[in-house]
Amino acid sequence: MAEKVMNLHLLLYAMAALGGLGAAGMLTTHLTYRRLIRKNTGIKSNLKEKWMNLWRTRDRLLNRMNRMVWYPSLFCTALLVTAISLTATGAGQKGVPLAYLYVGAIVPAALLLLRQALDFTYKEELIMNTLSDYVEQVRIWTEETPAAGKPDEASREEIVEHIAESIRQTAAAGSHFSRMLTPEEEEIMREIIREFMD
Repeated sequence: MAEKVMNLHLLLYAMAALGGLGAAGMLTTHLTYRRLIRKNTGIKSNLKEKWMNLWRTRDRLLNRMNRMVWYPSLFCTALLVTAISLTATGAGQKGVPLAYLYVGAIVPAALLLLRQALDFTYKEELIMNTLSDYVEQVRIWTEETPAAGKPDEASREEIVEHIAESIRQTAAAGSHFSRMLTPEEEEIMREIIREFMD
């Protein structure tokens, strides 16, 4: 049975198929993210929800991209080890054909290179623009809300706390801002929001 598997090169084809599956999965994930960004860049309504959804979706898609690299690479390596062990136990085999070694080395390397080529973390600027649109919208809201002019200190602090709470909710969801939960950094964030509102 092992000799038949090696003669038909089933493990070699499975390794190549895993590489193709990983590449197709990463390409699909990249295109999904691009479509999401394109769909959401023109919308100016409900900016808070849009910003939070973009960050959550970005993190989820990055995790999927990483799985599309590591799972096929690990299974490809396991199939290479299986091919070597089948060859070692089989009588009359002189060794593993070089094609197995080439595919076993090329598939993980190619998936890592493709992962770098399709990386979309540089598009964070688009998502940060959404955050600045949201802060600008809240700033306009604060200017229009009080009919008597500038908001007093209590309502201003309420607005700052509202924006900070939105960012804390996003940080609690495990996004890019999950490391902004220390009190010192929260106070810095509030100072930036206050300065932006002036």
